[in-house]
Amino acid sequence: MKIKYLKLKNWFLVSLAGLMGVNMSSCGLEYGCPEAEYTVKGKVTNPSGEPIPGIKVTGNWDNDITSVSGDYILSARVVPLYPEETIQIVFADVDSSENGSYQNDTVPVTFQYSELTGGDGHWYEGSATKTLNVTLQPAEE
Repeated sequence: MKIKYLKLKNWFLVSLAGLMGVNMSSCGLEYGCPEAEYTVKGKVTNPSGEPIPGIKVTGNWDNDITSVSGDYILSARVVPLYPEETIQIVFADVDSSENGSYQNDTVPVTFQYSELTGGDGHWYEGSATKTLNVTLQPAEE
């Protein structure tokens, strides 16, 4: 009887928490939750070393289009990656043949928690930046 009562009580409390919008799966970026800033930046070029504008660069938390000089930057302030996490950076030619046609590419970037610098000793764990220069190959006709 006591076990049945405890199961009913737990079911009631979980249901009530769900109705009130309580989410215990992650803390998001609310007050009292650690956060860190991660940045991936670089340049996209063709095999001749010339910059390629108009390439869409996408990571887990951000996306960008390369500038006229081929530069891009992805940045986000998120819950820290413990102890490391590999992020797939996708380079996609989305402007058709306006600047030439290039094969899409995916490059992994690994961030280590130990690479974070500049934390405040409280909730801000610091920042980490990686430079990733990529050469895209021409698309096959």
